[in-house]
Amino acid sequence: MANIKSQKKRIITNEKRRMRNRAVKSQLKTATRRVKDAVAASNGAEAYAAALAACRLMDKAASKGVIHKNQAANRKSGIMMLANTVVTDADRAAYVKPEPKPQKTGSKKAARKAAKHAAVVAAAEEKAVRREKQLKMEAEAAARKAKEAAEAEAAEGEEAAE
Repeated sequence: MANIKSQKKRIITNEKRRMRNRAVKSQLKTATRRVKDAVAASNGAEAYAAALAACRLMDKAASKGVIHKNQAANRKSGIMMLANTVVTDADRAAYVKPEPKPQKTGSKKAARKAAKHAAVVAAAEEKAVRREKQLKMEAEAAARKAKEAAEAEAAEGEEAAE
């Protein structure tokens, strides 16, 4: 084991990457095997769908740096050449693009944060309603006081006139 702190960290990150790369490469092998199985069964529609899925995985692996982009291009070319041996134009026309998976909304922490934000917004709206009621009551009280003051002045004016 290394004594240097940065080297210890490097060992850990390299292990994480190695495990991720193994998983991605295993996915690629499975995808290519599905294409080969569909071609062996002479199922054009299934072979075409599997080839497109495999090509997508190849592009993702190349963008993540698991395999080189030229290696991905060569593998995609080979897969499509193999699939094209059984795929017909009718299979291509009948291909329906699969629905995208719904995006995750986030972690539990993000959900709690969103709930807290919603509660704060609701409380602010409730406070605004109470503030409006209070202002309305104060305005009514001021109008009443003004009316009473005007009546008192009128009464004083009448008493002074008499």
